[in-house]
Amino acid sequence: MTEQNDTNNDTQMTAGQRWYVMVHQNPRWIETMLLKDSRGELLKDGAQPLPSYDFFVPYQFLRPSTDDELREDLRSFVFVHVSEQRIHDIVNSEWNAGARSHLHHYRDTNGHVVTISDSEMQQLRTTLQSRQLKFFFGQPIGDMAVGDTVILQFDPWRGKIGKVEKIAYKKGRLVMTVGVNIMNRTKSVKFEDLHDGDVLFADEERGRLLSGNLIENFENEMVNILGHKYREKAPQKVINDRSRLLRLLSYANMQMPDTDDHQRFTALMLLCSYLLFEAEARDRYKAQLQQWLEGVTEARTATEAYLMVALFVVTRKPKYRDAAKAYRKTHSDCPDIIRRFLSKVSDI
Repeated sequence: MTEQNDTNNDTQMTAGQRWYVMVHQNPRWIETMLLKDSRGELLKDGAQPLPSYDFFVPYQFLRPSTDDELREDLRSFVFVHVSEQRIHDIVNSEWNAGARSHLHHYRDTNGHVVTISDSEMQQLRTTLQSRQLKFFFGQPIGDMAVGDTVILQFDPWRGKIGKVEKIAYKKGRLVMTVGVNIMNRTKSVKFEDLHDGDVLFADEERGRLLSGNLIENFENEMVNILGHKYREKAPQKVINDRSRLLRLLSYANMQMPDTDDHQRFTALMLLCSYLLFEAEARDRYKAQLQQWLEGVTEARTATEAYLMVALFVVTRKPKYRDAAKAYRKTHSDCPDIIRRFLSKVSDI
């Protein structure tokens, strides 16, 4: 998916429209009911019309399989593109409450309602509508081991990070099963006949960056780099930091389904491009942050304060620094990373 499309997706999510992951045991019936509901056909006479919406029921694209857990697991899933209020209306509607089987939220391991980005929804649509979860490419790649962290480099999974779970050769073709995050849970996907360039293996440094909480790993890198530049003023460290910044910026196209994570990641990419004197990328990221903060003069959330710190580093405008400091002073739960960033750039 292009960067412009990703920007549009984020705009939609911030406007309240997102893909809710739902579950229903009778996909044929729920597809019929959602079609009627989205058209307003289930409202009682005289009731106020509700917004229409888009939805996707993938069961018709899924064939029975004995060795592909993902396909079987997805058979009862329903994806509905609506606002939070609209999905509440659907779940609590009379037609759903009176049904033998109810449409309900899919929740992650912490019990939270799961939503996904437009880009992940497009990945699932493309994969499911191909009527198979197998991908065919050219020649096999070389040595690898179960447990390796990899980055997939082919559509529609480009940029997905996962861990190798199984490796086999069938009729001279390499078959790899990779556990990737889909809808906030790890699912096993089998890829057949891979060749050089389809999968990038994680080296030691990449593995350290991409394991655990990716955003926090990037933040720790940036705190250290800013410290070298503005506080410690260590020339050799600043020189070495250029290669670290280049490595961080190389992940600029990674997808962040969560809106807050995406905005924080964009702020980190702004700092990377600024410190590397990459003017085009810097201006693009700066414009994105300014768009998110349009009309905002005081930081109301931790994410807004976070974005303001990054904009202060790049623009040197005191209003951003002062707003972030005000948030820190008035919010006892201010994230530690904002305090650390403010400390590192206090000499600007």
